[in-house]
Amino acid sequence: LTLSFQEAFSQMIESKPALVVFDLDDTLWSPEMWLCAGAPFQARNGKCYDRSGVEIQLIKDSRVILTELATQDSWKKTRVGYASRTDHPDWAKECLGKLEVTQGKTMKDILDPLYEIYPGNKTTHFKSLHKETGIPYSQMIFFDNENRNCIDVQKLGVTCIYTPDGMTMQKW
Repeated sequence: LTLSFQEAFSQMIESKPALVVFDLDDTLWSPEMWLCAGAPFQARNGKCYDRSGVEIQLIKDSRVILTELATQDSWKKTRVGYASRTDHPDWAKECLGKLEVTQGKTMKDILDPLYEIYPGNKTTHFKSLHKETGIPYSQMIFFDNENRNCIDVQKLGVTCIYTPDGMTMQKW
């Protein structure tokens, strides 16, 4: 029995992937780290601001999707990962700990997340995630706003979703 991509993808989502990985810049949040004034970042009222007062914002439906992952029992067996090629990994990690998704829960608090945040190729990020978790690539799903990253990671067997406009319910 051969399944179409759509059928296989639908079955995977219904059974929930073992690992859901998100790019950060322009996939989950904006502005991109290289456009920020940098650290120190401040948390105020669940929001995150760079040193010049510019807000780092969850974009599109990112908050709804991350809230679902953080609160729905159906996702409890799923791990979450963040994979970013940013030149400012310390800034990104600081923002993860200050940007609230739901009341009192930051991006860092969602399902014991995994981090692969450093310059380089996303394939390297996924090889590290695979080595750390033992999760097969076929049980991973990746969302990224840059198609080149999706093309690279897909070669490993990861289901990749291109999100040129950021995370939306349509892509989720």
